Amino acid sequence: MNDRTGRTIDRRRVLAGVAGASVVAFAPSAAFAEERAHGQQRRGRENVLPAQTSWDPVPAMTGRKQVQIPDVKLAVWDTGNGRRGPGRGQTVVLMHPHTGNGGSWGYQQAVFAAEGYRVISYSRRGYYGSEAGPAERPGTVVGDLLALMDALGVGKFHLVGLAAGAFAAFDAGLSAPNRLLSCTVGSTLAGIQEASWNEGTTAILPEGWFALPETFRELGPSYRAAKPQAMATWIEQVKLPVTTVTQPPQNTLLWPQIESIRTPMLLLTGDCDLYLPPTRLREMAGHVRNAEVAIFSEAGHAPHWESYREFNKTVLSFLGKHRR
Repeated sequence: MNDRTGRTIDRRRVLAGVAGASVVAFAPSAAFAEERAHGQQRRGRENVLPAQTSWDPVPAMTGRKQVQIPDVKLAVWDTGNGRRGPGRGQTVVLMHPHTGNGGSWGYQQAVFAAEGYRVISYSRRGYYGSEAGPAERPGTVVGDLLALMDALGVGKFHLVGLAAGAFAAFDAGLSAPNRLLSCTVGSTLAGIQEASWNEGTTAILPEGWFALPETFRELGPSYRAAKPQAMATWIEQVKLPVTTVTQPPQNTLLWPQIESIRTPMLLLTGDCDLYLPPTRLREMAGHVRNAEVAIFSEAGHAPHWESYREFNKTVLSFLGKHRR
């Protein structure tokens, strides 16, 4: 069968790929144009990412401060310049889901910093510790991101976004390609504006979806069954008040625009993610020029909590390939 861009898809391989957790290395950018011309889609090696068997308490985060950017002060967690380890002081920016804030990266902050990275996370407008700003000037997520990096003296950086936080990923790839070293796009609908993509979202989410408990919508059943104490900690952060600020993208996010992005990208999801099951992740990956794909066994919409050990290993490995 063919997808809407005319490329041939082997249905047997697509269906087989859904069954197991895997890492998929899609063809690099040099082969992208050739593949499109020949109507082919190549797939690299696949490795199982095992389910996590234990969960530790969430470590406390450090380095919180307020940073002024145009119109708002944002709550920022910053480990400072990293000088030792493989990261050699490069910056990683963590963009939080809607069910979270800049302080929701306790499983990642110290681990990434120990690898030598400067780790920065922040609460977007209206989330815990950050001002909502004037209603008549909501700004954009990417505009705030770049203004914050300027205020902190950061030039190039790696971007790691999850769920709503990853709506900045493709937008940043189009707005500031010279500043992105790499981009991790996790468990997200990514702000894609294609009608068929959004119809697919509507098709898999039942009527009354947003009335269901957030624990059901966001966390996989294995996590909920195995570690109720850890789930209670996750719930605590969800209960923090949020002032909703609707920020439009800076770019049109249709497939042709996304296909033009040259930034190396890691696309990931959990195989129990109800928003972005593996088949939809692979659909997205088919339009990304320079992509790798990771699928986490038994994880839902929050793999940085549910499978944080494998999440950290996978993302750090990807970052290490794109240090410049």
